[in-house]
Amino acid sequence: MFQKTLAGLGVLTMLTAGALLPPVAGADSEADGRVLMAAPAKNCAVVAQFDGIKDVTTKSYIRKITLSEGLVIRKSRIQDGKIIIPPSGLYYTTRTPKSGVLQGDKVLLLGKLYQFVDQSTKLDVITNLWVDKKKGVPFGDGTKRLQLSKLAMGANGFPVANATFKILKQSGNYYGVAFPVATSKLFTDITSGKLANGSGRKTGTYLPTDKGQDFETEYYASSVAVSGQTYLVAEKVTPKGAMVKEFATGALISMLLSPNDPVEGLLAKGGELKGGGFTAQVTEVGGNYATVKLTCDNSGKSYTKKLGPLTAEVLKYMPVDEERRARFVLRDPADRVQVQLNIYKAGGAFQNGKVQLAMFTDLVKLGNPSPWEADKRFIYRPDT
Repeated sequence: MFQKTLAGLGVLTMLTAGALLPPVAGADSEADGRVLMAAPAKNCAVVAQFDGIKDVTTKSYIRKITLSEGLVIRKSRIQDGKIIIPPSGLYYTTRTPKSGVLQGDKVLLLGKLYQFVDQSTKLDVITNLWVDKKKGVPFGDGTKRLQLSKLAMGANGFPVANATFKILKQSGNYYGVAFPVATSKLFTDITSGKLANGSGRKTGTYLPTDKGQDFETEYYASSVAVSGQTYLVAEKVTPKGAMVKEFATGALISMLLSPNDPVEGLLAKGGELKGGGFTAQVTEVGGNYATVKLTCDNSGKSYTKKLGPLTAEVLKYMPVDEERRARFVLRDPADRVQVQLNIYKAGGAFQNGKVQLAMFTDLVKLGNPSPWEADKRFIYRPDT
C-alpha cells in the first residue's frame, strides 16, 4: 500500500497528519520509558535541509499550500559509547496547515503526495477538573495534556486571580493558542454580558468624578477562553492551581487518503466515472442535487445515494460540518472508493443540467490510533 518502509527508523510519530508510535497498552505511560509529549531540548541541533526531507507547494481548487516534513529526535542520551533514543523519541512529522476535505487539498507523507479525501472527528470533553500549578492532566485518549502554564494572583492594578492554560500535544509542541482565564466577583457583570454590546459610553474622555463613571474599579476579564471550536471555562483560580468547570476540544477519529489523482467529470444523466474496480453512474440530475449509483465491477454490488441538495445555507458550514458534508459523499462500506460532488472546483457542482463529480480510489484509512500498514511496529496518531 505504501511504497516506503519505516523499518530501522526506531520510533516514528507522524504529526498533524498523524503519529507513528510503537504499540503499548497505555496511551500515556512513563513506566515503559516513553517520552510521548516531551519536547526536544531548547538547545538542540537543527538541520534545515536533509536529504529526502521535502517542502512541497501544492495547489488545490481554492489555494496554494506548502507542505513540510521532517524528523525529530528527543530525549536521547549517550550510554556505553552508544546513542540511546528512548521509545517515542524519534518521530517523523508532516504538517498539513489549513488542509481540508472536498477542496482538492493534499497531504505529504513519506515524500509522496496523497489526496486528502475525508475525515471523521470527535469532541473530547472534561468537566470539574482540578489542575495543579505548573502541571497538566491528560485528556481524550491520554496522549495530550491540558497544562496550567501560568498562574498569577493579581498584578499591575488587576487584583484578581488569573491563569493561562495550554494544550500539550504528542509531539511535545503546544497548540498554537493559549487559553487565559480569570475568576473574580469584581467582574461578574462583565463576563455575564455587560460589554457584549458595548458599555454605552460615547467617544470622549472621562474622569472618575464624572456622573455614572466607575471605570477605575471595572476589571475586564473572563472565566471563558475560546479558540475556534475549543473552549475552556474556569470555575476557580487559586494560588495552588485552578478548577476547570468544562473544557472541550476536537480531535480526529480517522483520515481517508488516496495515492491517486481523482477521476473527475462533468456528467449528464447516464454519465459514468470508472476507477478502482468501481463504476459511478449518474441516474438523475436536479438543480442542486444528483443521484449516483456506485457499483463494484467484480461483485455487482451497488449503492445508490442522492448527493445534495447543495444550498447557500449548507455551504456556510463547509467543509468542516461532518454531518452536512456527508450529504455530498457516496462511499462503499469497505472504504475503498469515494464519489463526491465537486463543490469547490471552478464552475461549481451543477452546470447546465450536468453535475461535476470526483471519484477517489484505493483509499487508505488512518485511524486514531492505527497500525502503520507498511510496518506494524509503528502506530499512527494525529497531532491535532
